[in-house]
Order: sequence, then C-alpha cells, then structure tokens
Amino acid sequence: MNKAKKQLIILVLIMCVVTLFGCAPKEEPSPDPVPEEEERVEVPAPKDMILSAEEWKEKYPLIYESFMRTSRMKDDTVEETRLGGLHPIDYLQKYPNIKVLYEGIGFSKEYYAARGHYYSLVDVVNSARPKPGASCLACKTAAWEKLNVEYGSKAAAKDFLETANEVDIGISCYNCHRNNPGKDIQVTNPHLINALEKNNIEFKAGTLACAQCHVEYYLDKESKEVILPWDKGLDVEDIEAYYDEMNWFDWEHPRTGTPLIKVQHPEVELYSGSVHDNMGVSCADCHMPTVKENGESYKSHWAKSPLKTVEESCAKCHSGGEDALVAEVQQLQQKVSELEGELGQMLVQLIEGLSEARESKRLEDKTIQELQALHRKAQYRWDFVFVENSTGFHNYKKAVETLEKGKEYAQQALDILEK
Repeated sequence: MNKAKKQLIILVLIMCVVTLFGCAPKEEPSPDPVPEEEERVEVPAPKDMILSAEEWKEKYPLIYESFMRTSRMKDDTVEETRLGGLHPIDYLQKYPNIKVLYEGIGFSKEYYAARGHYYSLVDVVNSARPKPGASCLACKTAAWEKLNVEYGSKAAAKDFLETANEVDIGISCYNCHRNNPGKDIQVTNPHLINALEKNNIEFKAGTLACAQCHVEYYLDKESKEVILPWDKGLDVEDIEAYYDEMNWFDWEHPRTGTPLIKVQHPEVELYSGSVHDNMGVSCADCHMPTVKENGESYKSHWAKSPLKTVEESCAKCHSGGEDALVAEVQQLQQKVSELEGELGQMLVQLIEGLSEARESKRLEDKTIQELQALHRKAQYRWDFVFVENSTGFHNYKKAVETLEKGKEYAQQALDILEK
C-alpha cells in the first residue's frame, strides 16, 4: 500500500471518529431522581385524635408556652391603641356608623374584635349573634374534623349549641398538624381542602395553615356548609363577580332594600399578590417567627401582630430600627383607617338618602335599582377592608385602591340622589 493511500485511510478513520463522538449530540444530563411518593395523610380515627394542646406540653414546652400567650388580653409590649391590638374592643362603640351599615344583621347588635386563638371556642359560644348551624364551629375548635368524621355531610347543619356542647377544646395543635406536631402542615378544614383542589390553588405552608380560617367564606343556604368563593380568583373583583353571578346576598338592608354581601375576614385574599407575598414571605414568617429564649430557638406559636416581635418578624429583612419600622406601619394603617372612615360616612349618607327616596317614591324603580347596585358595590369594598384584620397593611396598595373605588361608587350614588 503506497503512502498516499495509507494517509487517505487514516483521514477517513479520523473523520468517522469525529462524526461518532465529537459531532454527536451531547448526552442530556440525567434528571433528578424522582422523589419517593409522599406519605399519604390519613385522618386518625376519632378516638385516636390528639385534640388538646396540653398533650404536647412536655415534648414541646417552649412552643406550648408561646401558644398559651394567645390567652393574653394585654401583654408587656406597648401597642398602638387607636388602630387595634387591645382586647376586647366593642366595635359598635368605636365605630358607631356600622350600626347603620350593618342594620338588619347580627353585627349591628354585637360586634367585638376577635381575641386570641385561646378564646376561639368560648367567644363564639358566648356571642349573641345568631348561628345558622354547627358550621360556625369550623374555625373555632380542633374537634371540627372529628365532628365531620362522625356526622359526615350532616355536621354543618347540626344545631350549634347542641354540637358545641359535644366539644370542650378550642384551637390547638391538631388544627394544623393533626397528631404530628413538629412536622409539615396538614389541612384539617374541609372547606379549604375543597377550595384548593377545585381551583388548583397552592400556598406556602406558613400561609396554608392560616388560610384554614383567615379567609372570606359563605354558608350554603341549605347544607350550611362553609364555602370559599375562589372559583374566579382571590382578588376583590373576582370574589364580587362570583357572588354576582350566583345572585348571592347575605341579607337585605331593611331601609334601602339592597341585597348586601357580608364579608368575613379576608386576610389571605388581601395578602395575595402583596409585596411580601410576591417575595415568598408566608403569614407565619411574620406572625409566628423563629424566636430565641433561654438560648434555644423555636417557632413561636403566639400568633399575634408582628409589631410585638419587630426584631424577629421584621428586622431580619428591614433596617432602620424598631421605632422607625413601627412608625412606618402605623402611618400606612392610619391612612387606611381614614379612608375607611370617609367611605363609611358616605355610605351612611347613601343609606339615609336611598331610604328616603324609597319611602317618598320620588324616584323611578329603575333608578332605585341603580342606587341599590351602587350601594352593594360600595359597601362590599368598605367591608372587605374594614373586617380584614391588618388595617390594610397586608396589602396597602390593594386596600387603598379598594376603598378609593368604593368611594367612587358611593359618590356616583350620592350624585344621583342630589339630582
């Protein structure tokens, strides 16, 4: 074989090697191993449910003691008394206008600020407001899942007082952990499980626990089942559209004839989409921060205002000092409180004017219906922010926009009445 032929063969072999190895597609990295299937959460049999927080006192003494601090009506931390924090507060005395706004519903007869988790059961039992069924216990006792297991779909419509006498425990570890404190969050309230599955919604664990109760809801008129109105989304307008589509109203104002929505406590809905939420901060990060006591760190279960633990709740991300942070929060809350007052006063004027117009029959039915529609929209927005327990701080931008929009609707109605 001559030299030229040998060189040609070698060249061909080199090209084949390059083709097979150098120019071949790179092998994709193997994917992360598929995680083993998560252990299926099983609901304990009623007799095996560990409902009392005291059962975990010895194993988790610091966490237990922090949870028991929710029994405090006052504490050693100085609080801003104008904007909430000291309990109990009689809202009917603090905000006289709500007697007019809530006329025709139980909140015009009795309305106190909520106390800590420790008082959840005793406060709902002692409330003078009427309870349509045992579903009013859904967020007040660790035994709600037990009742649902025992009575099934009939639990919600059972007699309230009769059912309340069957339980003797308020909120406890079981609400968020079942029999496994120290492990991941477990949702025990059927209404949240249904809403998450139906609407494909996910929350961070520290928000998931709170979303069991700190949400807007309504009771099915027949079954008395608790339902979360999230089918169209969590924003103010989404929930309003949901209610409007089903022609829902909680009560009719006796003087204006307006079919009104009674908002409950939409903390999670207002917080959704906020600056903190978008950064991945959960409710528990601020309201139940990791604290250090006697040299030991633990997750505080003293669910309370972050302003009581500014160093642990806020200062890890925010600089400027405790006093400056508190002042900044209160400045925002003060603005929201002022807007609430302004819209509330406009609604009182609207109610009185619409009531007079109906009695005198000086306006056409079509105009009355237009005024009622504006009344419904304006009061829904006032109520959404007023009953949300952060005085707007959970989402300042959304709170202000909601109240300003409510003022627009109220002003439209007042302008019609003046004409």
